[in-house]
Amino acid sequence: MPVLLRLRHWQAFLLLFVLPFLLQYSLLQLLRAASVDPGWLSSLLLNALPSVVYVLWLWRVGLFLFWRLPAADNSSRVYFHMGAVYFFLYTLLFIYTLTLVKESVLNGNFPYGMLLLLAPMHLLATFCFLYMVYFAAKALVRAEQQRDVRFGEFSGAYFLFMFLPLGIWFLQPRLHKFTTGTGRA
Repeated sequence: MPVLLRLRHWQAFLLLFVLPFLLQYSLLQLLRAASVDPGWLSSLLLNALPSVVYVLWLWRVGLFLFWRLPAADNSSRVYFHMGAVYFFLYTLLFIYTLTLVKESVLNGNFPYGMLLLLAPMHLLATFCFLYMVYFAAKALVRAEQQRDVRFGEFSGAYFLFMFLPLGIWFLQPRLHKFTTGTGRA
């Protein structure tokens, strides 16, 4: 994990956003050009790649920062882990379901039942994502200040994590401080 935190902000942007999308797009175009059917599993994994990279980065940053919290901290990371695992699995399920819905619509059927089942699962995945962002933002500010913080104190970091393609430019220098020894933890 410290390798990701040692990166400059532009390097982190390229690694977390540009590279996954380029890799996804280029592999799909290569398969189309070669007239190869990638199959449902390969297609699923390629379509999930950018989202999975973002969630895994957020998960690792949250854990890295959690270990830099004060020793007297009594918070738990169990819900953070559960949220990350659920969001990861739901991403794969969602892309698979979209593939099935697309095929059903092309065949003239519209799977209302599948979409109704997906709605509560999607709301739970949204909540899990928001909690992961909350956990990482709060851990960042708590690790920097070495004390408990209120939402108003870490709301800026929360929105930077939420809108990460823009926020990475401001978050990465703050995260980088923990690897160089200039951070408080």
